[in-house]
Amino acid sequence: MDLENKIVLAHKGFASSKSKDTYKENSIGACKESSDTDYISIIELDVRKSKDNILYCYHGTLLQYCTTLKLSKNLAAIQNQYAVSTLSDILEIISSNKILLLDIKDTSITKEDIAKVFKDKTFKEVILGNKSVRYLNRFTDMPDSFVKILNGNLFSNFYNLDELKKKGFKYFAPIFSFQLTTGAFSKVEKSVLMFRISGVGFITKKSYWRKINKYNITHVSSDFI
Repeated sequence: MDLENKIVLAHKGFASSKSKDTYKENSIGACKESSDTDYISIIELDVRKSKDNILYCYHGTLLQYCTTLKLSKNLAAIQNQYAVSTLSDILEIISSNKILLLDIKDTSITKEDIAKVFKDKTFKEVILGNKSVRYLNRFTDMPDSFVKILNGNLFSNFYNLDELKKKGFKYFAPIFSFQLTTGAFSKVEKSVLMFRISGVGFITKKSYWRKINKYNITHVSSDFI
């Protein structure tokens, strides 16, 4: 694989697929490695909110995602169960020249919650992501370094991308490989949104990079490095 002229995203904080053997996802250790890795431009964090209103980072397994993580618990209980890190603690070890992508998993998270955590913090860019355009539209009048991404939406190919751009969206990320078509890519290119594709639906690194090279996609995932 050739990473020249590529913008690499550290998925779940991981700098590469091998990092998963050493670190927990969304952990301080994983994010520190990504922060220190030159080819990583963007560090993705899965952000949730505890019952006592503290933002923490955790994706979880598919079962956890659909069941236990939907239960509201205080941070102490969550840390005891999953050994998670808070968003504030992770931000302390990420260098300011990196871009952050916050994949917001809990729509109870508000603009005020984000502003509080990022107070006195400076990064190259902060991307706010969620599958709901309606939810992301709540994040208005944010600092210029904050932008949005349409992230993981089954119906993303049907949105008016010009309208999204006017509402502060800068990135477009279909979640499944079958959504990556010539028509979809052409539509995104015309809207001047930046195209990013996740790894869902790709079985091998070869199949992933075949799509990346076919459409000359700049943004790539660390899962396939």
